[in-house]
Amino acid sequence: MKLNNLFLTGFCLLLSFNLIAKKGDKVPGYVILNGGDKVEGKVVIGSITDNETKVVFYKEGSNKKTIYKPKQLESYGFQEKEIDEIGKTILRWIHFDRQKVDYPPKIFASTTVFMEREEKGIITLYTYYVEVRDNPKKPYKYYYYLLTEDGELEKVEKEDYTATAKKVFKDYSALKTRIGKKDFEYRNLDRMVRDYNYWTANQHDPDTYKVAMKE
Repeated sequence: MKLNNLFLTGFCLLLSFNLIAKKGDKVPGYVILNGGDKVEGKVVIGSITDNETKVVFYKEGSNKKTIYKPKQLESYGFQEKEIDEIGKTILRWIHFDRQKVDYPPKIFASTTVFMEREEKGIITLYTYYVEVRDNPKKPYKYYYYLLTEDGELEKVEKEDYTATAKKVFKDYSALKTRIGKKDFEYRNLDRMVRDYNYWTANQHDPDTYKVAMKE
């Protein structure tokens, strides 16, 4: 699920949306098998870290449950309902891709995981959650990962994100000079990636900052 621009106080909350979909709901979804074949059906929504470690899937027209692990799929996704900031019900697709990480999302889990894809373009942004078992007030910690055009996946931690972001966004001077300022902090990295991808696609004046519309 989309859980950006958040604070973690016992649970991860959206700032602008209220979720209608919840854990255990069976919603429209798909899986992409190793080799690229796409299968449509229903996905059972799991917890934040369950979504990273497995997919409970029902093929379209079947009541047979299949549980896939990350090594069995290239990616998967599901559709959820949300209430936006003006009270309107919207549908939004959540996509996950298989990636390799340095630390599992939960105890005894694999380091090959499904990672939520937040933004896609010349730079693709992922969010990855890890359980914090000894801190009930903040049960999850999250990290951003950037996938560049050359296929390199880079972990971006809060402590060093400024240097990383300035390196990644160096060609877009209007963005680079704002990094670290208000509204251009670690938690805003999703919007920065979206705006950078918009700039690379449109090639407007690099000294002029333009905000991309969120799809």
